[in-house]
Amino acid sequence: MTPSPHRLTLDPLSDTTWRLCDSSFAACDADSIVAYIELRPDDRYEVTWIARGIGVATFGSLSDVLDSASAVLHTPAREPARKPIPIAHRPPLSAV
Repeated sequence: MTPSPHRLTLDPLSDTTWRLCDSSFAACDADSIVAYIELRPDDRYEVTWIARGIGVATFGSLSDVLDSASAVLHTPAREPARKPIPIAHRPPLSAV
């Protein structure tokens, strides 16, 4: 197993909110922010993913959040959409 190039850190924003960062990026780089985490009243963690635009997810523990973040960062990003390949068509029958 190779070591992870991602170094995840939890920066506390308040008693119940954190910012999850990848310290392999400079702190001033927007790509360093992986997610925002909030402890809900039901003791579950709501994660708003910034990296990869995944959306929102809920976890039972911070260790589950970190495991998921590590998996997200190890999954290659999708390739951007490309222009479709044109399909050859026959000329209309009226033109023949």
